[in-house]
Amino acid sequence: MKPLLLTLVAASLTACSSPSSSNAMAPVEVPASGRQIQRNGTMSIKSHSLKKSSEKSIALAAQHKALITSSSLTEDRYQASIRVPAPSLPALMDSLGTVGKVTSKRIAMSDVTEAYLDLQAALKNKRALRDRLRALLSRANKVEDILKIEKELSRVQTELDQMEIRMKSMQSKVAHSTLNLSIKRDRIPGPLGAVKDSTNWAFGKLFYLN
Repeated sequence: MKPLLLTLVAASLTACSSPSSSNAMAPVEVPASGRQIQRNGTMSIKSHSLKKSSEKSIALAAQHKALITSSSLTEDRYQASIRVPAPSLPALMDSLGTVGKVTSKRIAMSDVTEAYLDLQAALKNKRALRDRLRALLSRANKVEDILKIEKELSRVQTELDQMEIRMKSMQSKVAHSTLNLSIKRDRIPGPLGAVKDSTNWAFGKLFYLN
Protein backbone atom coordinates (compact mmCIF):
# COMPACT_ATOMS: atom_id res chain seq x y z
CA MET A 1 0.00 0.00 0.00
CA LYS A 2 2.77 2.44 0.91
CA PRO A 3 4.76 2.17 -2.37
CA LEU A 4 1.53 2.50 -4.35
CA LEU A 5 0.50 5.57 -2.39
CA LEU A 6 3.85 7.31 -2.89
CA THR A 7 3.84 6.37 -6.56
CA LEU A 8 0.47 8.02 -6.99
CA VAL A 9 1.70 11.18 -5.25
CA ALA A 10 4.82 11.29 -7.42
CA ALA A 11 2.75 10.79 -10.57
CA SER A 12 0.44 13.60 -9.55
CA LEU A 13 3.34 15.94 -8.92
CA THR A 14 4.92 15.13 -12.27
CA ALA A 15 1.67 15.56 -14.19
CA CYS A 16 0.86 18.92 -12.65
CA SER A 17 4.34 20.47 -12.74
CA SER A 18 5.13 19.67 -16.37
CA PRO A 19 3.31 21.36 -19.27
CA SER A 20 1.70 19.02 -21.77
CA SER A 21 3.47 18.52 -25.09
CA SER A 22 0.50 19.97 -26.97
CA ASN A 23 0.63 23.19 -24.94
CA ALA A 24 4.38 23.47 -25.48
CA MET A 25 4.11 22.98 -29.24
CA ALA A 26 1.12 25.14 -30.10
CA PRO A 27 0.44 28.54 -28.50
CA VAL A 28 -3.18 29.27 -27.67
CA GLU A 29 -4.87 31.67 -30.08
CA VAL A 30 -6.75 34.37 -28.18
CA PRO A 31 -9.46 36.50 -29.82
CA ALA A 32 -8.74 40.23 -29.79
CA SER A 33 -11.75 40.78 -27.52
CA GLY A 34 -10.33 38.36 -24.97
CA ARG A 35 -6.87 39.88 -24.65
CA GLN A 36 -5.66 41.07 -21.28
CA ILE A 37 -4.38 44.63 -21.64
CA GLN A 38 -2.99 46.79 -18.86
CA ARG A 39 -3.30 50.55 -19.50
CA ASN A 40 -1.63 53.31 -17.49
CA GLY A 41 -1.47 57.03 -18.14
CA THR A 42 0.72 60.03 -17.38
CA MET A 43 -0.39 63.63 -17.75
CA SER A 44 1.27 67.00 -17.16
CA ILE A 45 -0.62 70.28 -16.98
CA LYS A 46 0.24 73.93 -16.36
CA SER A 47 -2.17 76.23 -14.54
CA HIS A 48 -2.17 79.85 -13.34
CA SER A 49 -4.40 78.85 -10.40
CA LEU A 50 -2.95 75.72 -8.86
CA LYS A 51 -5.48 75.51 -6.04
CA LYS A 52 -8.52 75.74 -8.33
CA SER A 53 -7.04 73.27 -10.82
CA SER A 54 -6.24 70.72 -8.12
CA GLU A 55 -9.73 71.01 -6.65
CA LYS A 56 -11.32 70.65 -10.09
CA SER A 57 -9.18 67.59 -10.87
CA ILE A 58 -10.36 65.94 -7.64
CA ALA A 59 -13.99 66.61 -8.58
CA LEU A 60 -13.47 65.23 -12.11
CA ALA A 61 -11.86 62.08 -10.74
CA ALA A 62 -14.94 61.49 -8.58
CA GLN A 63 -17.23 61.98 -11.59
CA HIS A 64 -15.38 59.19 -13.42
CA LYS A 65 -15.62 56.88 -10.37
CA ALA A 66 -11.85 57.14 -9.91
CA LEU A 67 -9.96 56.95 -6.62
CA ILE A 68 -7.05 59.20 -5.72
CA THR A 69 -4.65 56.82 -3.99
CA SER A 70 -1.99 59.43 -3.18
CA SER A 71 -1.50 63.16 -3.68
CA SER A 72 0.69 66.09 -2.69
CA LEU A 73 0.32 69.85 -3.01
CA THR A 74 3.17 72.34 -2.78
CA GLU A 75 3.42 76.00 -3.74
CA ASP A 76 4.41 75.11 -7.29
CA ARG A 77 2.97 71.67 -8.02
CA TYR A 78 0.06 69.31 -7.43
CA GLN A 79 0.69 65.61 -7.99
CA ALA A 80 -1.76 62.74 -7.74
CA SER A 81 -1.91 59.04 -8.45
CA ILE A 82 -5.40 58.18 -9.64
CA ARG A 83 -6.88 54.68 -9.93
CA VAL A 84 -9.64 54.62 -12.53
CA PRO A 85 -11.69 51.89 -14.27
CA ALA A 86 -9.68 51.08 -17.39
CA PRO A 87 -12.44 51.94 -19.91
CA SER A 88 -12.76 55.42 -18.32
CA LEU A 89 -9.07 56.35 -18.54
CA PRO A 90 -9.22 58.23 -21.90
CA ALA A 91 -12.39 60.10 -20.89
CA LEU A 92 -10.87 61.13 -17.55
CA MET A 93 -7.75 62.43 -19.27
CA ASP A 94 -9.88 64.42 -21.73
CA SER A 95 -11.81 65.95 -18.83
CA LEU A 96 -8.65 66.82 -16.93
CA GLY A 97 -7.48 68.70 -20.00
CA THR A 98 -9.95 71.44 -19.05
CA VAL A 99 -8.21 72.32 -15.75
CA GLY A 100 -5.23 73.98 -17.45
CA LYS A 101 -2.82 73.81 -20.37
CA VAL A 102 -1.85 70.23 -21.19
CA THR A 103 1.90 69.96 -21.81
CA SER A 104 2.05 66.19 -22.21
CA LYS A 105 -0.12 63.12 -21.92
CA ARG A 106 0.45 59.48 -22.69
CA ILE A 107 -1.26 56.12 -22.32
CA ALA A 108 1.05 53.10 -22.10
CA MET A 109 -0.42 49.68 -22.91
CA SER A 110 0.98 46.28 -22.00
CA ASP A 111 -0.43 43.01 -23.35
CA VAL A 112 -0.24 40.43 -20.54
CA THR A 113 -2.45 37.83 -22.24
CA GLU A 114 0.29 35.18 -22.50
CA ALA A 115 1.29 35.54 -18.85
CA TYR A 116 -2.40 35.48 -17.87
CA LEU A 117 -3.07 32.25 -19.78
CA ASP A 118 0.08 30.62 -18.38
CA LEU A 119 -0.96 31.47 -14.84
CA GLN A 120 -4.52 30.35 -15.52
CA ALA A 121 -3.25 26.94 -16.73
CA ALA A 122 -0.88 26.63 -13.78
CA LEU A 123 -3.73 27.36 -11.40
CA LYS A 124 -5.88 24.68 -13.02
CA ASN A 125 -3.08 22.11 -12.69
CA LYS A 126 -2.31 23.09 -9.11
CA ARG A 127 -5.96 22.80 -8.08
CA ALA A 128 -6.14 19.37 -9.73
CA LEU A 129 -3.05 18.29 -7.80
CA ARG A 130 -4.53 19.55 -4.54
CA ASP A 131 -7.73 17.59 -5.21
CA ARG A 132 -5.75 14.41 -5.96
CA LEU A 133 -3.81 14.78 -2.74
CA ARG A 134 -7.04 15.27 -0.81
CA ALA A 135 -8.43 12.10 -2.37
CA LEU A 136 -5.26 10.19 -1.44
CA LEU A 137 -5.45 11.53 2.08
CA SER A 138 -9.03 10.32 2.45
CA ARG A 139 -7.93 6.80 1.50
CA ALA A 140 -4.71 6.65 3.52
CA ASN A 141 -4.79 4.51 6.66
CA LYS A 142 -1.18 4.60 7.86
CA VAL A 143 0.08 7.42 10.05
CA GLU A 144 3.30 7.69 8.05
CA ASP A 145 1.42 8.03 4.77
CA ILE A 146 -1.04 10.53 6.24
CA LEU A 147 1.77 12.76 7.54
CA LYS A 148 3.60 12.73 4.21
CA ILE A 149 0.47 13.53 2.23
CA GLU A 150 -0.55 16.30 4.65
CA LYS A 151 2.91 17.86 4.34
CA GLU A 152 2.74 17.79 0.55
CA LEU A 153 -0.84 19.06 0.60
CA SER A 154 0.19 22.00 2.79
CA ARG A 155 3.00 22.90 0.39
CA VAL A 156 0.71 22.72 -2.64
CA GLN A 157 -1.98 24.80 -0.92
CA THR A 158 0.58 27.49 -0.05
CA GLU A 159 1.73 27.67 -3.68
CA LEU A 160 -1.89 27.76 -4.82
CA ASP A 161 -2.69 30.65 -2.48
CA GLN A 162 0.28 32.63 -3.81
CA MET A 163 -0.73 31.98 -7.42
CA GLU A 164 -4.31 33.09 -6.71
CA ILE A 165 -2.99 36.35 -5.23
CA ARG A 166 -0.95 36.93 -8.39
CA MET A 167 -4.00 36.22 -10.54
CA LYS A 168 -6.17 38.69 -8.59
CA SER A 169 -3.44 41.31 -8.87
CA MET A 170 -3.17 40.80 -12.63
CA GLN A 171 -6.95 40.97 -13.06
CA SER A 172 -7.10 44.13 -10.96
CA LYS A 173 -4.41 45.83 -13.07
CA VAL A 174 -6.32 44.96 -16.24
CA ALA A 175 -9.64 46.20 -14.83
CA HIS A 176 -8.22 49.44 -13.37
CA SER A 177 -5.67 51.86 -14.73
CA THR A 178 -3.33 54.19 -12.85
CA LEU A 179 -3.03 57.80 -13.99
CA ASN A 180 -0.09 59.84 -12.70
CA LEU A 181 -1.18 63.47 -12.84
CA SER A 182 1.09 66.49 -12.41
CA ILE A 183 -0.19 70.08 -12.40
CA LYS A 184 2.52 72.73 -12.31
CA ARG A 185 1.96 76.38 -11.45
CA ASP A 186 2.33 78.50 -14.56
CA ARG A 187 3.97 81.73 -13.44
CA ILE A 188 2.48 84.95 -14.85
CA PRO A 189 4.95 86.42 -17.38
CA GLY A 190 5.68 90.09 -17.95
CA PRO A 191 5.49 93.11 -15.61
CA LEU A 192 2.63 91.69 -13.52
CA GLY A 193 4.63 88.59 -12.76
CA ALA A 194 7.71 90.65 -11.97
CA VAL A 195 5.73 92.82 -9.55
CA LYS A 196 4.33 89.76 -7.85
CA ASP A 197 7.78 88.20 -7.49
CA SER A 198 9.21 91.50 -6.18
CA THR A 199 6.41 91.78 -3.63
CA ASN A 200 7.04 88.22 -2.43
CA TRP A 201 10.78 88.97 -2.18
CA ALA A 202 10.13 92.18 -0.21
CA PHE A 203 7.84 90.45 2.25
CA GLY A 204 10.39 87.70 2.65
CA LYS A 205 13.19 90.16 3.42
CA LEU A 206 10.96 92.06 5.88
CA PHE A 207 10.10 88.84 7.68
CA TYR A 208 13.80 87.92 7.80
CA LEU A 209 14.79 91.34 9.23
CA ASN A 210 12.10 91.12 11.87
